[in-house]
Amino acid sequence: MANHRITIKQLRNHFAYSWWKYLLMLVLGCFGVDLLFAMTAYRPPEEKKIELYLCSGYADAVAIEADFWPELQARCPDQEEMTVMNINLSSGDIYAQMQFSTYAAARQGDVCLLPRSEFKKLTQEGADDAFLELTPYIASGVIDTGDIDLSGGRAMSASGEEGLYGIPADTLYGLFDYSCDPENSILCITTYSGNNDTAAVMVDLLLQKLCTEKPEGYDEMRAAQKAAEQSTTTQIFK
Repeated sequence: MANHRITIKQLRNHFAYSWWKYLLMLVLGCFGVDLLFAMTAYRPPEEKKIELYLCSGYADAVAIEADFWPELQARCPDQEEMTVMNINLSSGDIYAQMQFSTYAAARQGDVCLLPRSEFKKLTQEGADDAFLELTPYIASGVIDTGDIDLSGGRAMSASGEEGLYGIPADTLYGLFDYSCDPENSILCITTYSGNNDTAAVMVDLLLQKLCTEKPEGYDEMRAAQKAAEQSTTTQIFK
């Protein structure tokens, strides 16, 4: 009768030549479990989540999310998720522009803080293709713009009608608490936001919390920065 007992020597030989098979099985198993959880994990519907993209310079997105999420939940209790992302379009980094374009193409993002130059570029072919007209929210009191000069946020729709598609955010000096300079920036809501009403509340929260007194020495700082930029430009074209 044949002896089918497995010996220690046989096990050693087996694992010496086949250990990679077990490692591969373990890796594939972990990947499969992770994929299963990722595919079945609960995701809030569009009308219950808000995405804020801060694109006008550097901004501490983590701190803004921590500070504003409780405020937003207090005003909109049905909301389940808030995401804040910093994509610094003012840096001139081509990868930042590519990242923003990718998110826009995927129709992601509800509220954007954009450089004025980017706002103008996106509204050239018709502002209503990119951004929501904000007059109804201001008229109803959902968005309180106070004494902000709104002329910089006006643009033409694809049909040639003028409307308010952005709110100048230059006076949101509270952004300095998050390492962001608000000069030449615009707040707007994307047309593809699936959560327009909450996005309008988010804009109002930003205005009410961040419209603060101009920091001491701000004008001198901006003047020094502009002088440095002009000097650099002059040297380049010499």
